[in-house]
Amino acid sequence: MSKKKIVDQSKLCADIQPRVEQNRKKGKRRGIANKAIDEPVPTYERAGVENIITGENNNFIILGRDRPSHPFSGFGGMGATQAARIDMIAGMGSSFLHPDGTFGPPCEDTIVNPNFGLDAARIYISQTAHLDRYMGIAPSHHLGESKKGASGVGIKADAVRIHARQDVKIVTGRARLQGLGKDGEKLSNGDVNEVVGTISFIAGNYLEPERGKSLNLLKRRIGPSESRNKLQPLVKGDHLEECLRDCFSLIKEMASLMKANGMAIDNINASTTGHIHNVALPAPIPVIPSISYAPVGAILGATRLGQVASETTFLKRVEMLERNYLGKKGRDNKQSLAQSPKYILSRYVFTT
Repeated sequence: MSKKKIVDQSKLCADIQPRVEQNRKKGKRRGIANKAIDEPVPTYERAGVENIITGENNNFIILGRDRPSHPFSGFGGMGATQAARIDMIAGMGSSFLHPDGTFGPPCEDTIVNPNFGLDAARIYISQTAHLDRYMGIAPSHHLGESKKGASGVGIKADAVRIHARQDVKIVTGRARLQGLGKDGEKLSNGDVNEVVGTISFIAGNYLEPERGKSLNLLKRRIGPSESRNKLQPLVKGDHLEECLRDCFSLIKEMASLMKANGMAIDNINASTTGHIHNVALPAPIPVIPSISYAPVGAILGATRLGQVASETTFLKRVEMLERNYLGKKGRDNKQSLAQSPKYILSRYVFTT
């Protein structure tokens, strides 16, 4: 929650201050019940092609060409065609720094341009843009940033809410519509849309790799420092559940094998403890097998052959489980995306 002190910004504008004080003494333009009020409103630097709807309270709807800031910015600044823009701004220059150290919209004698870093709230709609660059959004290098020259809608404010009383869907890729030809819905410039697209949830607006040490509980030691990607794929819940169930099934089977192996060891211990040899003296003569241990050894040997077969099958099942759900590590020792539909990580949705 912001602790910024509320400042009467009208006092910063020398040209309107006398009028403001006079109106307040008369009880006029106080703003009560959403009536007129005197407050600083900067002068917007209008480009020649723009049509502007201007309110009395530093609010603008600008119809023009792609222009994130000054008139030479964006595709409109480069003279591109097919670069229509609708720009809605509430509180232009809201965090403008004044000479006295306070922040707030400048006065009418100050000419300003739109600025994603200074404007209070803004909805930017453009036919041709480079939104990630305009808005200062961290580029995810292995996923790519918003395509340069693509149409886009940017929403920027202190808080943004999307509230549906039932469902919210965030969808990428082509629309499922008929009558759009064999290639389906195309991009805004008419190109074929050949990619599924990605969804990224980036908290903090930075994606630099993180370094840290991990604790290996099995080896009881702390591993070396290593770099981890900040942006990682989300896990698919159904596939993860299947993976965990298969893992638990294998754990139970391994416990059963261990129990059978333990029982075999107990039988061997019991047999060797009470075994006898029927031999004649004097020695040396060949020692015959123990009449009490030999039959048990034969049975346990046969049992062990069955256990070896079960263990071989068990290891194959473990390997298949790893391939199905976790993919296979390549030569660079990095996890590659498995072709199996059961791969637990999303190929298209990422988060920090």
